Amino acid sequence: MLLERISSPEDLKSLSLAELNTLATEIRSFLIDSVSKTGGHLASNLGVVELTLAIHRAFHLPEDTLIWDVGHQCYVHKILTGRREKFSTLRQKGGLKGFPDPKESFYDAVHAGHSSTSLSIAAGIARAKRLQGDHSETIVVIGDGAFTAGLVYEALNQIAYESLPVIIILNDNGMSISENVGGIASYFDKLFQSSAYFRAKKLLEDVKRRWRWTGFFVGILYHTKEWIKRQLWRIVGRKRNFFEDLNICYYGPLDGHNLKGLLKTFEGIKGLDKPVLVHVRTIKGKDYQPSEENPERYHGISAPKVCAPGEIPTEGRSFSEIFGDTMVSLAACEPRLFAITAAMESGTGLSEFASLYPERFADVGIAEQHAVTFAFGLALRGFIPVVAIYSTFLQRAFDQLVHDIGISRAHVVFALDRAGLVPGDGETHQGIFDIAYLSMIPGMMVMAPATGRELQMMVEYAVREARGPVAIRYPKAIAHEWDGYEPAKYPLDGKPVLCREGGEVLLVGVGALLGEAFEVADALAKEGYGVSVLNLRYIKPIHTITYEILSRYKRVYVLEEGIVRGGIGEHLRAVVGEKVEVLAVADHYPEVGTREELLKEEGLTREEIIAIIKRGELKNS
Repeated sequence: MLLERISSPEDLKSLSLAELNTLATEIRSFLIDSVSKTGGHLASNLGVVELTLAIHRAFHLPEDTLIWDVGHQCYVHKILTGRREKFSTLRQKGGLKGFPDPKESFYDAVHAGHSSTSLSIAAGIARAKRLQGDHSETIVVIGDGAFTAGLVYEALNQIAYESLPVIIILNDNGMSISENVGGIASYFDKLFQSSAYFRAKKLLEDVKRRWRWTGFFVGILYHTKEWIKRQLWRIVGRKRNFFEDLNICYYGPLDGHNLKGLLKTFEGIKGLDKPVLVHVRTIKGKDYQPSEENPERYHGISAPKVCAPGEIPTEGRSFSEIFGDTMVSLAACEPRLFAITAAMESGTGLSEFASLYPERFADVGIAEQHAVTFAFGLALRGFIPVVAIYSTFLQRAFDQLVHDIGISRAHVVFALDRAGLVPGDGETHQGIFDIAYLSMIPGMMVMAPATGRELQMMVEYAVREARGPVAIRYPKAIAHEWDGYEPAKYPLDGKPVLCREGGEVLLVGVGALLGEAFEVADALAKEGYGVSVLNLRYIKPIHTITYEILSRYKRVYVLEEGIVRGGIGEHLRAVVGEKVEVLAVADHYPEVGTREELLKEEGLTREEIIAIIKRGELKNS
């Protein structure tokens, strides 16, 4: 197989076009087989096989800088840069990351995981290269979805204004930016992308750079060429697009699966020393029928129904599913309810809501800042907006939380999915900071459901009864119900729930970690130890009775799936004293692992908690 001979981009340089196309087929087969076993982002990577091959063939990595945005489409890049044999470890503890990571390979220029950051990074790199006299290329591969974020346009503004030499490859697998009409337009597209056109353009740029005294004459030639180009486009009915209006050279749209055309274009744009955008159209899930037919389903793989108002089934279902069903149930009887998400309709469980109530649903794209302030505007007109968003992505809208929501005390509900330790995606996706950053906002209520039934209660309470901003955090996990604990027996009145009493030690469960608290108490009871269990429920505000309960115990252990600094455990310790021990995520970024592996690493599994309690010289009750 050709694939077995490829260990670096240099190995591509000697391959013929026919061999490159064969290699593309082999890579797709390898991806389908490997990712189906490990889990990961399949459809997006199947769509960029030829594009990635062309980049690695045409440019000189790592001398040229390649940046991926978001980064989940970098699997082919990893295969071509010597990491193929490690693909059985993808997204596993100690294995390959699902995103670029410089610690993994010098071919990965920067770490990535959140979208729309690439152009800002590239602008900084290109500006630094200019100052250093470095004429290597700075290349960005960015998807059309990332162009919904404002940060992209902030970076484009500077790139265009300073004419920074950044090559932007827009991987468009769903959005059309400009449209060509008619055969003549197609002809001129081919003419403008021809080798002669590129050579002439490159010559002008080289002359202008090396012989400054000719700048005036080159400028006349350049503007004459642009005038002719505009006149030709006017004849065929083609209009200048947004990028060209910013004076960014635009090429495309190109067939992202035509290696010959891609290579020709990339060779032509090298060395232009100005901003260039290459618009490439690709098919998500290319050449894998299930993925082509349902690219959203196969975007990321792993190894709804209408509910009437009232209780919904929870056992064996994820927190996300229960949240989605609760929203559908509430929408049937609350016409002011409005759901918002940021490119995560399916992931947050809102697909059915969007289908049944499209007029009260908005997917704003990868634009978390806008999502939050858009919700504020809805709240001002009497609606009850629920912003469903991953914890790690809400971080991107911190100023909007403070300025727009916090100061106004607007009644906006935040459903924080993937709060806590998140399996598979590594440092960039850990939802461990929300307790700290939400708790510092005056007037913000923060709740943490321990079970699926409790999540349903909290969503209903937040929508129907609460006033002001409310956040509800829950993990990417199955929502278990626990014997002996019936959430409906305890009203949501701001107080914690003392679920079990006995002994001089108290375990405080925050959210889903109440399950670990119950398991620890059960295990220690069999050994003759008495342990009490408290379900905190409210992270903010903390009811005064909470401090009173904690003061009655000799030792208190707070189980918190969030960063230790600024967490609720740290707050309780500050008020109650040193008898409070905080078991939380250490002051670091947890890497890749399953949820169980991550919990163990942070000392939050039953075995680790028991060992910690025993080391505290727990006495028999």
